[in-house]
Amino acid sequence: MAEEQKKNLIQMPIKDFAKKIICDGHLYVTYNSRKFYVMRPGIFVDSEFIKKYAVSNQVFEFEPVVSLEVKEKFKNFFKELRFLKQEKQIREKCEEIIRLFFDFYSGDNHFLTFALACYEEFCLVSPDTQEKIHEIDLYLFRKSFYSSAFSVIIAMANNFFHHSMLQDFYNLTFCLDIGLCDKNYSYYVAVACNYENQKPGAGLAYLESNSASALEKRVFLNHPEKSYEFIIQSNILSYPELAETILYQHELSDGSGFPRGIPKSQVSNWEAVTILSDSMVEIIKAYHFETSVVEYMKQFKNSKITDLPIARVYKKLKLIMDYICSRREVAS
Repeated sequence: MAEEQKKNLIQMPIKDFAKKIICDGHLYVTYNSRKFYVMRPGIFVDSEFIKKYAVSNQVFEFEPVVSLEVKEKFKNFFKELRFLKQEKQIREKCEEIIRLFFDFYSGDNHFLTFALACYEEFCLVSPDTQEKIHEIDLYLFRKSFYSSAFSVIIAMANNFFHHSMLQDFYNLTFCLDIGLCDKNYSYYVAVACNYENQKPGAGLAYLESNSASALEKRVFLNHPEKSYEFIIQSNILSYPELAETILYQHELSDGSGFPRGIPKSQVSNWEAVTILSDSMVEIIKAYHFETSVVEYMKQFKNSKITDLPIARVYKKLKLIMDYICSRREVAS
């Protein structure tokens, strides 16, 4: 195993790494024969990082985790989808994408391959906004980056096939937490968001139990409204009325959630796709789904998925994966 890992490591001068936008592997710097992470997969490569190491023209050890060949396959499928006109062709192309996703991620492959393909095809969020999220919290950026990719595959599994729809899902999900980009954002707010995505209502309870400041509570409670205002002003959606999806991400079933107290009975499948995608990724350092994606999606547990319509959207996702799996077994 050690020898196999050693084979995967390549030498990368800073001038080559500077060409990247998203770090597509584990980037190491070595001190006294010990390797330390400089960057992890899915981190936005900012100009300050390049400037820091360009001075010494340092050569890094780099362990790629992305399959460039498969990434290009996904991107080509997405591009073909953009120009298809007939409903039957669009549906068939999306089914082809889902099969490729399932086949590739039935193995031990890194989710960053698909996430990068989605990012390069669908992302309309400005570089300035991306850098703003990244500067506030690296892990908040990774959450936005990965949950957006989940929204694409979940949407297709729920019969949202058109390129413009998938693009809207992607950008809505990417911007769900832009409202957290506030000078009063803190570790406690990040943890509260994680609790909230596991069980609605738990986030504020966490903040209160840890004597969070009024300013931290304000950031937490107001971020859906602020994110909504941002996405409206950005004018990047094909269907701008769908921006209201952002306001549903922390609602409770009985209508007592925030920011508007809207019962889940009023939530459509569209909103449910975004809510589920957001729930699947937390603001944390490491994600175990990065190399066990299909297994993670099949076994995902969350109090939100016991609630209609999120439960219906999640069930459809599992059904299509089980269907593809059964067809493979019959074929073999």
